[in-house]
Amino acid sequence: ELDGNRATYEQERTDAAAQIADARAAVDEIEPATWYIQDRSALPSYSSVDADAKSIEAIATVFPVIFFVVAILISLTTATRMVEEDCGLIGVYKALGYRRGRIMSKYLIYALAACLAGGVVGDILGFVALPEVIFTIFRTMYSLTDYELHFNIVTAILGVALFAAGITGATFLSCRHALREVPASLMRPRAPRVGGRVLPERIGPLWRRLSFLNKVSLRNLFRYKKRALMTIFGIAGCCALMICGLGIRDTVASLKVRQFGEDGIARYDLLAVAADADFSRARDLLEGSDEVAGMQAARIDSVTASFGNGRESVQMIVMPDGTDLSGYVRLEDESGTPLSLPSSGNDVLITKNAEQVLGFSVDDEVTLQDSTLAEGTVRVAGVAVNYLGNFVYMTESAYSRAFGEQPVQNAFLAHLRGTEEEQITFADGLGNDGLFASISSTAKTASSFSESFKIIDVVVYIVTVMAAALAFAVVFTLSTTNISERERELATIKVLGFRRREVHRYINKETVILALLGVVAGCPLGFAVTRLLAVALRMPSIFFDTVVDPPTYLIAGVASLVFVLGVNKITNRSLDRIVMVEALKSAE
Repeated sequence: ELDGNRATYEQERTDAAAQIADARAAVDEIEPATWYIQDRSALPSYSSVDADAKSIEAIATVFPVIFFVVAILISLTTATRMVEEDCGLIGVYKALGYRRGRIMSKYLIYALAACLAGGVVGDILGFVALPEVIFTIFRTMYSLTDYELHFNIVTAILGVALFAAGITGATFLSCRHALREVPASLMRPRAPRVGGRVLPERIGPLWRRLSFLNKVSLRNLFRYKKRALMTIFGIAGCCALMICGLGIRDTVASLKVRQFGEDGIARYDLLAVAADADFSRARDLLEGSDEVAGMQAARIDSVTASFGNGRESVQMIVMPDGTDLSGYVRLEDESGTPLSLPSSGNDVLITKNAEQVLGFSVDDEVTLQDSTLAEGTVRVAGVAVNYLGNFVYMTESAYSRAFGEQPVQNAFLAHLRGTEEEQITFADGLGNDGLFASISSTAKTASSFSESFKIIDVVVYIVTVMAAALAFAVVFTLSTTNISERERELATIKVLGFRRREVHRYINKETVILALLGVVAGCPLGFAVTRLLAVALRMPSIFFDTVVDPPTYLIAGVASLVFVLGVNKITNRSLDRIVMVEALKSAE
């Protein structure tokens, strides 16, 4: 039995060896394969998450700069005021024999401790609280694994170090200036600022028509220039941040109208894509549908555009030669000049956001790779505005010159009858039919548009709330500083018979005027910051053309004034608590 099986084995082995030899000969006759290697950026889902992450990164790059500048100015004012108020105590220390370094260390340690304490709280909020809020929105938008919080020691230390350097530096300079004086000079109260003729006083017709209290208010505004500038700049910065946050919301809201509105870019109601072999059946189905008012056949494919080291996914729409696309897509450049499909060479039109992301210009050559991984080179003849999605428009002749073969029609741009709900129902019915590979309803895309921008809305709200809190801190700090610096003056007007409400109005009027000037300065600054942030975002497939609605300026301005009035209500208590005898008594 063993000998018989061995003979069978030898025979079968001989036959297998012959089959292997024949297969190897056949493989040698096959042409070498072409390999295409793609990274994860080619996945649409990965690109979507990456786009949202980059938008947050862009916001995190612009906003902290403004927050830091405003916050450091307020902190500098507080630190400087702390040293000025303790001049008498510093004089006592010097008279008792304390060295300069020992006196200065008290204030430097205090300022540094405040920076460290605030830095620890800020790091907890920045590395834990804010990411958790943003991640909560990500969890509703994407099905991903749990997020992990990471602590960046460099960022944490750098943030605290910047504040510590600015605040302790200001404290050092103030202490050094005070320590140069002799103890007798330090222990005496500071002389009031020297008065003088102010600019409005030189305008005779205007000055003569002002009441006495208005003249006093104008004198005080020009007298305390440093504090006035700090208030104006602080309110302007906070108002600009609120305008920027709300302006991004306005811009996002306007994209829907400008893309899908009656006079928007997308004038078609349905974009249907079928397999190449099913094109005739799909055409017959659409032509036989009562819901279809008109349609245009085309070649539509998802391609990857490459220029330099950049790559971006775009939709390629290939139209028959001589086709007028204006009935389905409004083609125009950024200045509003209408564009038409190029008819010469391999010229194409590419949308604006693809230009911003990839960095090409008109007349540059861009490489396109279609869904079959075939590649072609086209020349950019014009850049068309498109707010949502990236597209490349070309004629069939341009496609043939670029890819070396005739395009096969596989899609339709269609106008539909009926209401938006009826159009969405019709599109959903086509989507359930296996005949079509892709169905896109303009009405459905427009209705679900806001869902795609939840993450930006949340970030905008966070920034707006933080800007409002910063505005409150700015006004409160400067108002309390103003009152503490002018106690003798306020006690004097009380002695002269000013009533409580008149004293309130005497101080609050100046704060409101400075706040109004800050709002006026903050409006153009807010638009500029919004524009800068829109440029920094540069999200794939979205063109942010900055729009700030007039109500946004009104909301930001009114909110700033509300904070000012609220702070005035709080600081009025400090005005009421001023003891005239204590404030006016002589130091001797």
